[in-house]
Amino acid sequence: MKHLLYIFIAVCICSCSPKLSTLTGDNHIAPLPDTAFVVVLSPDDRYNGNGKIAVINSSDANITPACTYDEIIARFKQVARAQGANLVKITSYKKPAFKGDCDKMTARLYKVDNVKAYEQKFDWSADRKLSWEDYKGTPAPDRDTNVAARTSCRFGIRIDTMYASGIRVVVTNEFICHQSSVRPGRKTPALLAHEQLHFDLCEVYARMLRKQLANTELTPANINKVSTDTFLETYKIYKESQWAYDEETLHGLKPQAQAHWKERIEKELAALDEYKY
Repeated sequence: MKHLLYIFIAVCICSCSPKLSTLTGDNHIAPLPDTAFVVVLSPDDRYNGNGKIAVINSSDANITPACTYDEIIARFKQVARAQGANLVKITSYKKPAFKGDCDKMTARLYKVDNVKAYEQKFDWSADRKLSWEDYKGTPAPDRDTNVAARTSCRFGIRIDTMYASGIRVVVTNEFICHQSSVRPGRKTPALLAHEQLHFDLCEVYARMLRKQLANTELTPANINKVSTDTFLETYKIYKESQWAYDEETLHGLKPQAQAHWKERIEKELAALDEYKY
């Protein structure tokens, strides 16, 4: 029931409108539904399997324009589904070299069995609750043996100073699969519900940060300092809340306290609903 937090502050500069297109792939594979689950692996994530369908490049010119990292990833997923692929392996990624440039990305598309087994991380979503299958890490056999589960979420910011429609800060909240683990024999519904609220609490503070930044005058001159300082202030309060949650619920062993925190977090999420992604 121990909760781990990993912080990152990354700067991403992007703008303009290149287009995407796919190279020739395997046209014999039926397309997937628009809502089909697709895993995206970063350049650092290993994948040595088979099932390659095609290669896709963000600088190709025969598909709808996309420029920023998020836009390109969303388009890659659409193209993957259209070609019957359910796994996108990013093979190269470069940030813009100058103002007016765009992110540059190349990826390989694959069709694999049991695609969720390859998932490394995913964003918080009200439509996706945690499951024990998401916990892919291995608990230490001889350390912290009283810790039943570890939930790792990554709460951070990405700063875009050359975005096409102006500067912006993207606040992220991700569950990290291989840094989260559960001990054998401890996979109870009550424990999973407790861990889910750790992730939900992370989302509360992600939304608080989005709200604060949305109501702050950001300029190219101050965006890095103001955003980083605001993030660190929010993170400090967030850590205190995560600690209080575990202390008051005794890591989920006090049902009444657990129910109180569940109600509290649900109300906070509802109050900040306009700041969800």
